Amino acid sequence: MKVSVQYSTMIVKDMEKSVEFYRDILGFRESYHVDTPDGGSITIMKSDGGASVELIENERYDVGLYSVGTDVDDLDEMIRTLREHGYEPTGPAVATTVGRMAFVLDPSGVRICLIEHSDEYKEKYM
Repeated sequence: MKVSVQYSTMIVKDMEKSVEFYRDILGFRESYHVDTPDGGSITIMKSDGGASVELIENERYDVGLYSVGTDVDDLDEMIRTLREHGYEPTGPAVATTVGRMAFVLDPSGVRICLIEHSDEYKEKYM
């Protein structure tokens, strides 16, 4: 199964200032933005070198590093593999605007996001 680290997710307190920082100072470009039903917003910034940062502004979360995002080809298969090795997702797999995802904690307690992107998202953004 193919797994690749794709991005870091950070919770920010001011999306506009954060986008300006990554765009105007670090040279990233905005590749995706969505306003969420709960009043928050998500913006993905990409660098020319291939690095991505997912910025989330939402009062439900504390500001700071939220997770390391990985892309997986088959989320259900990955969850089975994790369970075979004694790791349990922190909750059920959920549908999102970009596909399906679940979270697991690595041995040090770092939150890892496992995401299987929808075909529609892949065609448009990847």
